[in-house]
Amino acid sequence: MLLRPVDGTGDILPVSSSRMLSGSPAIALLVKYRLSLLQGDWWENENAGFPALQRLQESRLTEADAQGLASLISAYIRETPGVQAVEDACFSVTGRQFNYEVSLHTEEGSARAEWSLTF
Repeated sequence: MLLRPVDGTGDILPVSSSRMLSGSPAIALLVKYRLSLLQGDWWENENAGFPALQRLQESRLTEADAQGLASLISAYIRETPGVQAVEDACFSVTGRQFNYEVSLHTEEGSARAEWSLTF
């Protein structure tokens, strides 16, 4: 798998094919992309994407709900091509921000992935 690298704001960087991301960094970036596409965001298929906001619309984010959301994220990440295992998942809620971090075991090695959602 090859993906174009991105800068700190998520903008795709122009690179030659020899500088494309591959291996576990590419898979970690793919995980981030999949989590960032929320269900309903893509006009061509509104059912595509991660259903995090739908989960948060059901109730306030209590500790039990946050644990359920973290489990949902871990299960969604496991469906990503190249991901073999998800370990050491941790989450925190700060005000209206949900933060999630995980260790990925991929076909090409290990990587860390993080994701946050402001609700």
